[in-house]
Amino acid sequence: MSDKEVLTPDSANRPSQYGTTSEVPPNNGSTYTLNEAYTKIGFGTAQRIYWAILMLAAFMDQIEQAMLSLIIPFLKCEWHLTILFEGSIMTAVFVLYGISGLLCGQISDKFGRKVVLYFTLSTLAVAAVGSATATNKWVFLVFRGVTGAAMGANFAVVVSFTSELVESNKRAIGVTLIIFVTKVGMFLTVIIAYFLLNLVGWRAFILIISSPLVPAIVLICFLPESPRVLLVSGKREEAKLALRRMAELNGKELEPDFELEHGAEVEDRGEVGMLFLPEYRRETILLSVIYGGNILVFLSFLLFLPMALNSKWCGGTDRTPTYKCRRMEQASLLRISIATSGTVIGLVIAFLLVDQVSRVAGLRVYAAGLLLSLICLFKCINPTITTTLMFAVLFFASGQNLIIWIVMLENYPTVCRTTAMGFINLWGKVGGVTGCVGVYLFFYISPAYVIGMYVAAALAALIGSLIYSKETRDIQLSDTLRLVSE
Repeated sequence: MSDKEVLTPDSANRPSQYGTTSEVPPNNGSTYTLNEAYTKIGFGTAQRIYWAILMLAAFMDQIEQAMLSLIIPFLKCEWHLTILFEGSIMTAVFVLYGISGLLCGQISDKFGRKVVLYFTLSTLAVAAVGSATATNKWVFLVFRGVTGAAMGANFAVVVSFTSELVESNKRAIGVTLIIFVTKVGMFLTVIIAYFLLNLVGWRAFILIISSPLVPAIVLICFLPESPRVLLVSGKREEAKLALRRMAELNGKELEPDFELEHGAEVEDRGEVGMLFLPEYRRETILLSVIYGGNILVFLSFLLFLPMALNSKWCGGTDRTPTYKCRRMEQASLLRISIATSGTVIGLVIAFLLVDQVSRVAGLRVYAAGLLLSLICLFKCINPTITTTLMFAVLFFASGQNLIIWIVMLENYPTVCRTTAMGFINLWGKVGGVTGCVGVYLFFYISPAYVIGMYVAAALAALIGSLIYSKETRDIQLSDTLRLVSE
């Protein structure tokens, strides 16, 4: 027996730490693995429709961070926020984002992707209305916390769902489109803010930005459950029905009596302990470190960006900004728009790199680029150069973020995929909270201290990327655990 043993139909009845599986049907000549079934179905109308719905469901993810950073100056003036309370708003969002991502990832692995998505989208819509109509800062804080919890559950499920609807060689495209939409959403939020925020006010701005949730909630009802989840849940007939529906939409045909291999129910799914089995332990630890460093920089930089560009830190006499009510200026919104466009461009280049070359090389190149950009940002010369360097930081942070998500979903099987994403995402949000706290602690002492914190996080991510060596570009997605004999 080899060192790595794959759980196949022949070994499916063997008991393990995570339960047993039941018998699968014999191969009768029309039996496919799920990857073979997807190859026969092909890529077509079904995936385009399903992906469009999932992109709409993911649209709000990074809008929240951009929106909060833009309206905070208005809240500061209207409700006379202290620096402690302002930091509490951002911290509440990220803490609940991380915790709910892990919990709902486990629920999604156990009970399905669709039910979690419907619940989280509905919750996001309620929280948006609640935030826009909040009568005081405490009500606003509660609804922003609810928003964070719903987003944390939503995004990992959307990424997993997207990758599970296609054959393996299309998954990177799907995940890139999902993350691309979130970056476009963030960029559009800044553009809309430039034209409307000072005109309509922050309350109407929240409702305008959150409006895509309405069609997303309606359309999610038309999605089938993930065939991969149905299969490992023992719902073979439902999985076959979902595949037939996809084949019909694509103009293809599956045999009336076709069967699926690996159609045995895995009794225990969504267990955190699975992530630390010998086959997955090293990747789990390294990806947590890399993602933690990335999110510390990426999310809190969206907070740092308007604070820095709306102050007189560069090109003025206010080299040590003071905490005061200062509404967002149009010139500042324009510079923020330019810098934020780096998230979209960086994403596209990152996809081309990992799709055509290597996931591992992509991780290392983007980690090095992020570190170099942050080191250059130490020297604040004038607003133009600073805006350009901030563009570069978001370019590399955004691309690195995409590559990590692709690698995450490719490393883990269906039985614990969203659990893994939720667990690693939790450590990412620990980084995000640390970054936000650091911004509020250090910015009004000296912005250079904030950049120093970013450099340390980017260095940790670079070291993790250099140690990480598992190339997943050409592997097929697995549904069950790979057991390693030790």
